[in-house]
Amino acid sequence: MANPPISREELEKLTEDVCSSVYSGVQKYDHDKTLRWNTSVINTVLSRLISLTTKDDKPSPYKFVVTSTIVQNIMPPKMQSAGTSTAIKAEHAAGPDASDVAGAKVSGGKRGMHSASGAYWNKEKDGSWSYKFDGGDVREFDVVITVIWVATSP
Repeated sequence: MANPPISREELEKLTEDVCSSVYSGVQKYDHDKTLRWNTSVINTVLSRLISLTTKDDKPSPYKFVVTSTIVQNIMPPKMQSAGTSTAIKAEHAAGPDASDVAGAKVSGGKRGMHSASGAYWNKEKDGSWSYKFDGGDVREFDVVITVIWVATSP
């Protein structure tokens, strides 16, 4: 499994900080704002990753893909059963014949979600990582962020 371009702890903190900033004060799912929220999260995570992996004015040795999926809860969090919020963190790296799978089954008023991806890449240098920013009892939605990195050098 490939190590990410920055430590997993840094990657988690970066993602948590960006989501906390973008969704600060947001409690309700608003479809009209989802494009703006996703764009802000994606662009900020990308910008920070590029900045953190650029050394001595040389371009980052990685190409990045960042995805953001907003999952609306079926009912307001306060009406959900206790204990239904879960954190999902998955680390992935795949070889030519492997698939990356990240998913969760959560009941108690949340919509189910299953996500899968596959890749043909260098399993020693390339990889992906997923993180769930949990809405918990504060928001009517959860957010799943995926970061994919591909080394630009052989």
